[in-house]
Amino acid sequence: MEEIELMPGIRITSHRCLWMPEDAAVVVADLHIGYESALEYDGIHIPRIQTAAVEEMLNRIVDLYDPDRLVVAGDIKHEFSRNLGQEFKDVRSVLNGLSDRTEVVLVKGNHDNYLENIVSRIEMPVVDSLLQGGVTIVHGHFDCAQRPLVMGHEHPSIKLVDRVGAYLKLPCFVHFKKEGIIVLPAFSPLASGTDLTASSTDRLSPILRCADIGAADIYACTDIGLLPLGCLSGLEGLRL
Repeated sequence: MEEIELMPGIRITSHRCLWMPEDAAVVVADLHIGYESALEYDGIHIPRIQTAAVEEMLNRIVDLYDPDRLVVAGDIKHEFSRNLGQEFKDVRSVLNGLSDRTEVVLVKGNHDNYLENIVSRIEMPVVDSLLQGGVTIVHGHFDCAQRPLVMGHEHPSIKLVDRVGAYLKLPCFVHFKKEGIIVLPAFSPLASGTDLTASSTDRLSPILRCADIGAADIYACTDIGLLPLGCLSGLEGLRL
């Protein structure tokens, strides 16, 4: 299935985005544009594929849902400490193209230092949090008591292992039903994600420090649609 409604008017999709049809709004998180530039700065060279892939995926979502608003829930850019030249160009190019098609709102993440400088000529809003259709949207790197809540930051994924030890790692949505929180998968194809089945994994976000992670429902994103996997506590030793 391509869409599953987790809360009234809030649907997760196999396109790694959240769709709010009543508001005609799409939410994605963790684009990390400029990842290749940051690696090159440190002397590591990989093909420049991510920016084009992210741009294509975002445009596909706009084609599919025709949203009035697209919200990016943090970490639009990758580099923490500075605006690299190529990153600056890539972020502005992607956001410029999107702004021609729909309203774009940027919720600031922990990687988004100096983001305002990049978007100053585009006049695109940059906010710490956004209330959209009764739902608070944040990145997740600082605490927030508002509920219901949608966030990114964690890059959640799930690892499925076969009998010979080969594995498939899938980005996933995490739904804390009791707490009223939905965690989005990273939109970047290069952000492999944090394996939720690793028992030693610590939550990055202070929002989730007191949440019951074992009771959270997991929905993996695959090429054939969303895969509901049940609660996390039941996934230990999950095999293909």
